[in-house]
Amino acid sequence: MDFTQDVTPDGIVISMHGSFTFKDHYGFRAVLDALAATNGSRKMLDLSRVEFLDSAALGMLMIAEEETAEANGVLTLRNPSAPITRLFELSAMDTLFKIERTTEVSR
Repeated sequence: MDFTQDVTPDGIVISMHGSFTFKDHYGFRAVLDALAATNGSRKMLDLSRVEFLDSAALGMLMIAEEETAEANGVLTLRNPSAPITRLFELSAMDTLFKIERTTEVSR
């Protein structure tokens, strides 16, 4: 998994790319650190270019949600693909996350 970040005055958008699996758990710390270090209320993970995620990745997303909430923020997951949306629904994770669907495409 690779990611890019776009810091704006109102927060951060982190665009994730590729497969997101257990092997990314060390690299995901940089995502968590970027979310924590950014001022502003907009904390977003753009999942539009994530092709696959496993159960470990679901756990990492839950950690990101928890850490953002502890800092009085709201984490939004933007534009998950249809298979990932289905995974969220089957695992009931869609009730834990704020999910936004837009026509905007990540870079």
